[in-house]
Amino acid sequence: MIPEKLGGLPNDAPQRPATTLPAPNVYSVRPTREEKPLSDAEQKKLESDLLALRENEKQRANPPPPPPPPPPAPPAKKAAAKDSAPKKTPATPKKPAEPMKLSN
Repeated sequence: MIPEKLGGLPNDAPQRPATTLPAPNVYSVRPTREEKPLSDAEQKKLESDLLALRENEKQRANPPPPPPPPPPAPPAKKAAAKDSAPKKTPATPKKPAEPMKLSN
């Protein structure tokens, strides 16, 4: 027996079977299929079903974005409170100062 370090099998390797399995015959003729191939109509129906399922899965995976939220409602105005409050008048704007003239 060759040691494992030199390329031999380890001690706990399973033993070879007593009888060898027969090799498959690669030259034998395949048996005929029991099922008939699909007709053109059946094939087109299956293709359309697959396309519909694919589109359905796309929609489920990437749903369309939700609609934008409605604009917020304007707050209720208190007309009585605003009428009783004194109104501020805007201050009169000041005139800009004229630039100084330099004499030569």
